[in-house]
Amino acid sequence: MYRGFYGLSQSVNRKDIAVNEFFLSDNFKEALSRLEYMKINRGFALVSGSCGVGKTTVLRYFAESLNSKLFKVVYIPLATVSVTGFYRHIGTLLCGEVPYSKDQLFQTIQQTILNLAVNQKTIPVFIFDDAHFFRSDNFFELQFLSNFNFDSLSPALFILIAQPHLKERLKKSFFDSFYQRIKMHIPVQPFSFEETRAFISHILSAAASSMDIFSDKAVELIFDSSAGVARKIVTIMEKSLIHGALNKKQVIDEEVIYGINSEL
Repeated sequence: MYRGFYGLSQSVNRKDIAVNEFFLSDNFKEALSRLEYMKINRGFALVSGSCGVGKTTVLRYFAESLNSKLFKVVYIPLATVSVTGFYRHIGTLLCGEVPYSKDQLFQTIQQTILNLAVNQKTIPVFIFDDAHFFRSDNFFELQFLSNFNFDSLSPALFILIAQPHLKERLKKSFFDSFYQRIKMHIPVQPFSFEETRAFISHILSAAASSMDIFSDKAVELIFDSSAGVARKIVTIMEKSLIHGALNKKQVIDEEVIYGINSEL
């Protein structure tokens, strides 16, 4: 409804955005730079940030930038399973058909990683989303799984995507052996005010808007309400556009933002 009223070619809240349409903030670029380092050095990396700041978006951009002839990406969004289920999920995505027992699964996954890295010259890249939900045992199993040649070889890249509290959890002595193996911590931060303004303009530009739909004061209130979190910014934009269209508001001003705050 609001698209027609404001002359937008598409919704401002989309999940099918192509990577070449992503908004690249300074922090986004810094995260990519650190991931490029890990691409070369491999081992464990922890990408952390609060809900909605764009952690998975950064990893999607990184994953799609990889040469498929040199890297094999394995994206694992399932974090709360048992140890055997954990291995089975990894093994199925990496190898296809897998054996039943835990021991055989472990050997199959390790052999496949080595075969890819050494014989096929293809580096496996494992991306574990929502890793803050991991059971404790699975951190240790992941540590065992990454141990090659007396822990002297790093044939794969393991990336954990998590909320910030995972880092504090892993700092406890119980996880010390795993935490020491994390080579790079990559924080993804909310946008600054200027980045929020640029992000809103970027979204409107992608939707082929020829109008300055949001007033300066509205942008300030969106930043205050969202704290610079990308997902919240987009939600507020969409709600305010719906509200604005219903009330025939050519420009989204502070009155509109105040009007939807209770709903948010």
